[in-house]
Amino acid sequence: MTPVPRSPRVPDVLLAGAAGAVDLVALLHVGGSFASVVTGNLVLVGAGIALLDLHRLLAPAVAVVGFAAGVAACALVWRRAADAVTGPLAVELVLLCSAFGVEALVTGRPALLTLVLLSTAMGAQSVAGLGLRAATTYMTGALTTALHGLLTGTGDPVRRRAWTAAWQLAALVTGAVTAAVLSAAVRWLPLVLPVVLVGVAITVAARRTAPRPRS
Repeated sequence: MTPVPRSPRVPDVLLAGAAGAVDLVALLHVGGSFASVVTGNLVLVGAGIALLDLHRLLAPAVAVVGFAAGVAACALVWRRAADAVTGPLAVELVLLCSAFGVEALVTGRPALLTLVLLSTAMGAQSVAGLGLRAATTYMTGALTTALHGLLTGTGDPVRRRAWTAAWQLAALVTGAVTAAVLSAAVRWLPLVLPVVLVGVAITVAARRTAPRPRS
């Protein structure tokens, strides 16, 4: 029996939970598209083009552009630091707080503005994922890693990656479920969850990368 590592990579798991919550909000409340799953959005764009349906096309197209903008901006700012994590996550946190403010305070709740903020935040998170060397927004790779590693992997590093991926998938679903429950109470309330998760992820990542004092 494969032993479960005691400590999965905490930022990876927290960010997967944040992505689940953000995608739930995007799907239910701001246009019916994903904030982080670009392939799914491109399929929806294709459907909108084929059906000549601008309404079906608009939200996923906006989400793709927002995600790309988040990736491009963070990639340019941290182009000399390929392993940057806390910087892109700080950008994500600002964008998530902005989306929360729009949903909670702006009259009429402009859905496309919220979608732009959320998808751009997920783009920033994906850049942080490059620094973490882990997918935290689009989880098909995590499912492959978990199943392949648990069924065929040998050695602690392989098992650790597999179990971290499994924890990520569980966190993704848990984030979505929690956000759905919170949204039943108040529409903007589920956005508190990714703000908290990303904030904790930044703290954990900063502690791991901080230089240790010499003894």
